[in-house]
Amino acid sequence: MPFNLLLFPLVAGYYLLIRFEYFRYIQQRLDRQRLLFNSVLLGIFILLITFFIRSIAERLFPHLIETLYAFLPIKTQFFGTTSCSLVISILFVEIANLIIKREKAIRYAIKYIGNELQLLLKSSFTESKLLQFTLDSGKFYIGWVKELPLPYVSEHVKILPAFSGYRGEMKELVFTTQYLSVYATYVEEGAVQTIDELNMDLILTVDSIVTVSYFDIEMYERFNNIHNQFR
Repeated sequence: MPFNLLLFPLVAGYYLLIRFEYFRYIQQRLDRQRLLFNSVLLGIFILLITFFIRSIAERLFPHLIETLYAFLPIKTQFFGTTSCSLVISILFVEIANLIIKREKAIRYAIKYIGNELQLLLKSSFTESKLLQFTLDSGKFYIGWVKELPLPYVSEHVKILPAFSGYRGEMKELVFTTQYLSVYATYVEEGAVQTIDELNMDLILTVDSIVTVSYFDIEMYERFNNIHNQFR
């Protein structure tokens, strides 16, 4: 097989890695050399599949294969098989991406390559858990994550705030705003059907976040009562 024909399966592997929803978010965190190496391995795998499909087709539809070969612009041996590997890769990716939900693919990528922050954000988003964000300004926000972070870059975090305030002199939480009662008022009055219609989403920059942790209001109140007993 001429080596220049191996370009087709190489491109097929590369296309699958950067376009397929389940692979693209993982591969974007890799360096170019690793991406090229993975493209070669995947290209070889795709080429083997193509050879397997060709061998079956030659046995079941020999006349069809001969007809298709006659329409090839280049008659070099293995040109049809190698070029078909690229076609198969493109068709598979585009059809699969129509079926696979982007959110599910991002969850999958975060599960395997996400850092601790991204895993916490994913947990808040999927399980509706409250997170407490302390900023470098001393202000804090407690809320729910509104969208999944991309696993290869997380510059911003979108949350729906439930409480906010600032850290006191003893680093204790000083609550200044309680958003939940306001949300409930709008819903009860019929001004909105859901909280999302209020457009109260807040964008936090990752660089400004000092700490992130789960927040349980009941547990916080218990610890706060214990702390008051020792004063």
